[in-house]
Amino acid sequence: MDVFDGALSRVSLFADLAPETLREIEGRCSWVRVESGRTVFDRESDTLEVYFVIEGAVRILSDAGDDREVALADVLAGNYFGELAAIDGMKRSAKVIATKETLLASLDGPSFLDLMRTHPEIALKVLERLTRIVRNLDSRVTQLSTQSESQRIWGELLRLAEPDPGRSEGWHIPDLPNHKEIAAWAGSSRERVAQAIGELARDGIVRRKTMGLVICDLPRLQLMARTLGAA
Repeated sequence: MDVFDGALSRVSLFADLAPETLREIEGRCSWVRVESGRTVFDRESDTLEVYFVIEGAVRILSDAGDDREVALADVLAGNYFGELAAIDGMKRSAKVIATKETLLASLDGPSFLDLMRTHPEIALKVLERLTRIVRNLDSRVTQLSTQSESQRIWGELLRLAEPDPGRSEGWHIPDLPNHKEIAAWAGSSRERVAQAIGELARDGIVRRKTMGLVICDLPRLQLMARTLGAA
């Protein structure tokens, strides 16, 4: 266990705790390395552990039916997840997978609740996080319910785009994620993502470049993402 000494100090939730308190919490944690693509827990599982991301990252996914999953959030190193089940004792409401090799520490639900009771500053941070989750989900539901599949895909491409150092005022996506990943964030299907990117390429709005995508007409793509039928 010595290899993990001080690891929880990287987690924002514990930023204000004394070193001796952190060591005590670390001693109560379980530790696991999860390979990229592996499931940490699935929807409807009855586990109650709270997980702290020491290294790597995980993605929270919701079931949208028709074998589709919608990405709700990426949880990066220094953050945590799984507190909802620990608090209410109910089954998991989402699936969590590792998006890269990840080191996790986990604390069982009752111990996490005891920690919140003993350290009110931690309980307050958890409350603040839950408030952000509600606000983010409100925004996500609005996006999924008011935009077409195409708009959501175009919007995801815009989110991924960054300035192209090789072209003055140019934009690109240097490492385009696979269609399944884009579909998860857009609430769509891999087939629809392939069609949408193909349509953009045929219209000269984007062009493929090795593993990436060059944005040839950024203003038009922005307009299409905002206005249904603008194409």
